[in-house]
Amino acid sequence: MEEANARNGGSRWKRGLQIAAACVVVFAGAFAVGSAVAGPFFWYSCSLDGLEAHGPAHASVLLDRDGKRLGMLGASGARLPVSLRKISPVMRKAIIDTEDRRFYENSGIDYIGILRALESDVSSGQFAQGGSTIEQQLVRNLYLSPQQSLGRKLDEACLAEQLDRRWSKNRILTAYLNDIYFGQQAYGIEAAAGAYFGVHAKNLTLEQAALLAGLPQAPSAYDPLTRPHAAKARRAEVLAAMVKAGDLSPGRYRQAVQSPLGLHPHQAPGLSGQTYLTGFITSQLVDEYGAERVRRGGLRIYTTLDAKKQTEATRAILGTLDRKKDPAGSVVSIDPATGQIRAMAIAQTGKQIAYDIAADGQRQAGSTFKMFVLTQAVQRKINPWTTQYLSAPFIGPNNWRVQTFEHTYSGRIPLIQATLLSDNTVYARLTLDVGPKPIADLAQQMGIQSHLKPVPSVGLGANSVTPLDLASAYATLADGGVAHKPTILTKVVFPGGSTEAASKPRGKRVIDEKVAAAVTRVLEANVRSGTGTAAALAGRPAAGKTGTTDSFADAWFAGFVPQLMTVTWVGYPTNERPMKGVHGIAGVTGGTLPAEIWHTYMTAALQGQPVEQFANPGSPPYKRWCGRYEFARTWRDARKPDSCKHQHKQKHKRKRTTTAKTTTVRTTTRTTTQPGTTAPPPTTTAPPPTTTAPPPTTTAPPPTTTTTPTTTTTTTGSPPDVRRGARRPELPTAGRR
Repeated sequence: MEEANARNGGSRWKRGLQIAAACVVVFAGAFAVGSAVAGPFFWYSCSLDGLEAHGPAHASVLLDRDGKRLGMLGASGARLPVSLRKISPVMRKAIIDTEDRRFYENSGIDYIGILRALESDVSSGQFAQGGSTIEQQLVRNLYLSPQQSLGRKLDEACLAEQLDRRWSKNRILTAYLNDIYFGQQAYGIEAAAGAYFGVHAKNLTLEQAALLAGLPQAPSAYDPLTRPHAAKARRAEVLAAMVKAGDLSPGRYRQAVQSPLGLHPHQAPGLSGQTYLTGFITSQLVDEYGAERVRRGGLRIYTTLDAKKQTEATRAILGTLDRKKDPAGSVVSIDPATGQIRAMAIAQTGKQIAYDIAADGQRQAGSTFKMFVLTQAVQRKINPWTTQYLSAPFIGPNNWRVQTFEHTYSGRIPLIQATLLSDNTVYARLTLDVGPKPIADLAQQMGIQSHLKPVPSVGLGANSVTPLDLASAYATLADGGVAHKPTILTKVVFPGGSTEAASKPRGKRVIDEKVAAAVTRVLEANVRSGTGTAAALAGRPAAGKTGTTDSFADAWFAGFVPQLMTVTWVGYPTNERPMKGVHGIAGVTGGTLPAEIWHTYMTAALQGQPVEQFANPGSPPYKRWCGRYEFARTWRDARKPDSCKHQHKQKHKRKRTTTAKTTTVRTTTRTTTQPGTTAPPPTTTAPPPTTTAPPPTTTAPPPTTTTTPTTTTTTTGSPPDVRRGARRPELPTAGRR
């Protein structure tokens, strides 16, 4: 009986398998027939209608956050279609090897790439962009929105397959190269070749083609004019892809990867009359909504800008720099709680500036970078009120000489006093102690997007950054240590009436709130009685730091109140000329014209807004600090790496002995944490405690000041709030262009 049941069960299982196999065969056969007749997406409805028509471009309207009209974003005339034979063969190879290496073999869909993308989707929990062929990218630009969804991906794949069946590969490649966005208002390869190199697409060299082929993935992130280091790294990736595809020899690769960028930028045609904001807003629009939708125009673009603040920023610049040959000024103002840009202005009396200095101008930051050194120090539990460093001439590695402008020094002083004096000799020693690389890494975590070299002079502002970079990083401090990506878009209304909101990046905590509060208290003292007194606001707490380069070519003030962060920059836009004799000032420093512009703008921008106090979450923990360079005269005099541990053990041993004999507990004036609601406990060098922040000790060095003759160094000095590294073998030109 059991044997019969077993036989019947086996028969049923066998019949089930046969039926399932038959179904699979029928389904596979039907799919094969359907694919042969109508392609692999015969089961999915999509249409190519309207794909080939670009249509005329129309101007778009720029609006502020409240809907007030700011201006126009003109229709782009920078799309210059050319035939495939007028595009350099090496450019064609570079773009195929980078974007779709199986272009000539696939049918519009790269199934291997799709499998990789699906794997990424599963692991990341969101839809990835990977696996896109040239056909998919083309239909996305021409026909679809960049929105990531399963339905959009199916449309994209279906249309790409249809396009591949309808057009030849060469026609697809030609359309793609004539349509994609390369940044700098350049749509298509001919416009891009002219915009970056001043040549025609047919004359592009290997190095030029590799650079351009790397841009479509992220035009603003790899822009060679504003991000040269990122652009060079991306070019190297393209060259490596060409070697892998067999289109480039290893020897030629080694030669090309070492070559300079060789840029000869020319303004893209059709952009006359556009504002300096055009490039920045366009790059944000393309990243958010796609190149072709932006190129067609007819958009109502709602920005995060505040029309009143934008006007006040320009007025503050021109009201301060009001003479014919005065330098230019730039103001970038950010809401620290969101990263939204409220004002981004550039102005120069008697001149129209088209170059976006605020977002693209790479200039040395000077002593504004001391904020990052101080933040890194507090993160290392160094107490800025009680920890002393030597203020004296210093000789660093590679004969890097640091001095003060007046050649006067204060001996051993607390870090807060060194900050208020903007003493470069103290900060040079502190930079070496906490490490140039951790400082550079912290600056980039806080919002600096420019490439930073982790050299000893990094803490004195040797690297070049943009005003937007600096504003974003200081906004992180203003928001208690939470970093936000700077944004300028809120939403876009398209010609058909549909509205799409811009993405809102979430903030990321990069600094402990107690560390941020401690650094803010120091910078608040700097505005009260340090180098930033000209920026002080009546009846409002403000914090900030000045910065000036040693040649007086750039001067900065970076400051904030709890609800608004603003950076001001002053300098000549086209060449880095020393600002000497401007308005009768021997040398323009961050504490002069930039601080005045900041004060004027912030006074107007904050009119009618409530007075807010800086957060006081308590003080971070501090420990006894023993720096190798703390009291060193030269880098060779630094303590040995293990000497601080030995010294600490000796002091700890003596402390225990004293306690045993006296049966009392010694005071902790140089250790432990500060009380949560008060300043550090008083010492012989630190200021007395208050209920808010420690007041500055003085605005001048103590009476024990010594003087060093100017003959001790072979270089010229720089003002109190500048980096005074007279010799910088590590950064001989500090990244200047």
